[in-house]
Amino acid sequence: MSFAQELQAAVDKKHQANHPLIEKWAKGEVKPETVAGAITEIWYWISRLIPEALFGIAAKAPPEIVEMEMENYAEELDPTNPHPALIQRFAKACGISKEQLERGRGLPTTESWLNWELDAVHHQPWIGAVAAVHIASEAQEPVLFNKVLPALRNVYKFSESDLEFWWLHASADIQHGGRAFKLLEKYCRTPEQRAMAIRFAGDGARMKWMFWDGIHLHYELGYQLQ
Repeated sequence: MSFAQELQAAVDKKHQANHPLIEKWAKGEVKPETVAGAITEIWYWISRLIPEALFGIAAKAPPEIVEMEMENYAEELDPTNPHPALIQRFAKACGISKEQLERGRGLPTTESWLNWELDAVHHQPWIGAVAAVHIASEAQEPVLFNKVLPALRNVYKFSESDLEFWWLHASADIQHGGRAFKLLEKYCRTPEQRAMAIRFAGDGARMKWMFWDGIHLHYELGYQLQ
């Protein structure tokens, strides 16, 4: 396999799009409360990950990686269409106010996923951090989002405006993730560097799977994790 294929294979062992909750969601069979819970957890995770992760990686990476992170940051917080507002819009359509989002606390599984990513950013070489943040999660979002979008449209009956967070990232993260793959291929020149990237890609996929475990247990099955 090529290095890029090895990275993808590490993620595919626990690809979030294959999680049982996502399989059920794609069929339109999860409770509306679970959809609302998922966006609540996504908000908690994303709002605390960015910009800390992007700037943290950029602080110790080569210029091409810095450029990638700054472009990601500019796109995420574009004043004409900031991505946090898209999450808030979908949450509102689920019956969750901005104030509820901002004062909420993530599930322990969400906090663990977030803290693991930030630990990689602050305490690992940038190669491990890029694999953790971009390969293990961002590059895999298009598969996940495209899998649940038909149900969000046709079963849960959200409008296209309400769904912009989902369909925008279903396409934009293809480019973002692909760029991260290419840059890791370029800069991982030694077996040790490649092994590090593969390890953090695989470990990150397992952590992201646990993120969905928490949503499944708490919101869908009713176990009180908070």
